[in-house]
Amino acid sequence: MRVWAIDIGLVDDINESARSVFPDEFLCMLSAEDGVIVDMVLLPGTVYGDSHSFLNQWMAPAGINTIGTAHSHPGYDNRPSDDDLSLFSNMGGIHIITCQPYDRGSWRAYLSNGEEADLEIIY
Repeated sequence: MRVWAIDIGLVDDINESARSVFPDEFLCMLSAEDGVIVDMVLLPGTVYGDSHSFLNQWMAPAGINTIGTAHSHPGYDNRPSDDDLSLFSNMGGIHIITCQPYDRGSWRAYLSNGEEADLEIIY
């Protein structure tokens, strides 16, 4: 499935989740319908840490089509780190990183290779 857009309500939810675990990093998987990213998939056992987060993709419910991840950085930089790029290469094709101030302008989408992805925003 070609992912081309993200729901603005989901962007708000990702940012709210990032604020709720700050100063730790938030991490979840993402799912899409008809090419639009619409849901966070929160997995049991996910660890939120101050410089990393960890999830086990095998904990994803059966039948959920995960297409990537979303996570937060506790600072003001939403560019992927080397660890992020390693995660991206193993966890789907689209990845969202948000950073402070965790608002509608603080996130970016990336492809698995770290190249910035252009997603349309659905209001």
